[in-house]
Amino acid sequence: MNSTNNSNQVTIMRSIYRYSMFIVISFSCATVSVADELSSDSANTMTCGTNFISVGDGEDAVLNQCGEPSFKEGDRWTYSNVQGSFVYQLTFGGGNVLSIHTRAAD
Repeated sequence: MNSTNNSNQVTIMRSIYRYSMFIVISFSCATVSVADELSSDSANTMTCGTNFISVGDGEDAVLNQCGEPSFKEGDRWTYSNVQGSFVYQLTFGGGNVLSIHTRAAD
C-alpha cells in the first residue's frame, strides 16, 4: 500500500510540475508578445488633439485635422504631438496614408 501511495504522489507531483511549467511558459510568451507590441514603432492610428488619423486617410483629411506637418519631405510627413513626447511619421502613397510610425521625441 505504501508503494502505491508513493507512486500516486509522484504522479500528482509530476502533474503539478507540468501544469506549473505550462502556466510559466504561457505567461512568458504573453509577456514577450505584449512587450513586442509596445516597443513596435508602427501604428495604425495617431492623434491630433481629439482627432484620429488612420492608415488609409487622405492627405486633405490629415491636413484638416492636424494642420501642416512639422517637417515634410516628399511623401513623408512628420508631426510632433502637443506634449512633445512622441514624433509621428506618416508615409503617403496615392494621396492616402500608407503607414504611421511613432517614436519617442529626442
